Amino acid sequence: MKNLKTLSLCLTMALSVLIVGCSKDSDTNPGAPTLPPQSSMAPDMGNFSSNQENGAANLEGQNQSSFGFAALNVIFWQSLLTVDLAIPVAAYKEAFNHNFEYLNDEDRWKSEYSVVVGDQNITATLYAEKLGASATWKMYLSSAGRFENFLWFSGTSRLDNTSGKWTLFKSPEVPRELLQIDWEKESDAEFKLTYNLIDSQSDKEGSYIEYGSTDDNSYTHFYDVSVVSKTEEGYDVSILFNNNTKVGRVKSETYFNSNDWFCWNANFQNQACGS
Repeated sequence: MKNLKTLSLCLTMALSVLIVGCSKDSDTNPGAPTLPPQSSMAPDMGNFSSNQENGAANLEGQNQSSFGFAALNVIFWQSLLTVDLAIPVAAYKEAFNHNFEYLNDEDRWKSEYSVVVGDQNITATLYAEKLGASATWKMYLSSAGRFENFLWFSGTSRLDNTSGKWTLFKSPEVPRELLQIDWEKESDAEFKLTYNLIDSQSDKEGSYIEYGSTDDNSYTHFYDVSVVSKTEEGYDVSILFNNNTKVGRVKSETYFNSNDWFCWNANFQNQACGS
């Protein structure tokens, strides 16, 4: 009987150790943090780009000058992501098609995969860590014979993905900070983003654009732009745009020498506001 009690006690102790061991593993190896939405880095900023050439050509005093001025201010920021930062943005979009592996000895997660951007085959290595209620992200990219393990962007986000920020670097040849994106989730499908130009060598360092949806029934999106220049006069721009009908309005006291709104119709032609 004594032996049975001893055996029972040993089994109980072993089971307790097993449970504690499993709980510890669960604590030190939780699930990987969820990637921030693609829109946090590469949002659809409206259909300005489809009329870039026409708008720019008519900027000076022609019948599409209001749209042209608004478009040029938005397209500057669009081009940073679609041209200057096309490789890291494409690598981030591809991350959603791959899983994370937990690195137990490093207490972080790793996702490694390939993506083709233009004529380059890119190897991407994305690391994720949890720090309290936040996650940190680091993306290293390599291209054979061109660059290796270049940290092209890093970021932080809340674990519930309600807000965060990204810092993107210019290029492997010019490895300095270029752009900071602050993002905030306003609904399941809507985000408010602020792009800050943080390139210390740029003439327009300190410029920014804030972008998001608007409650104005006539428009779908707003853009607030501040252009800072080391060599020219800076200016602020407010833009309201309907991404469905393509009508919009723009206001810039410095550029127009007026605090009034200047509007365009569905054909991007100037029209009196309210008409």
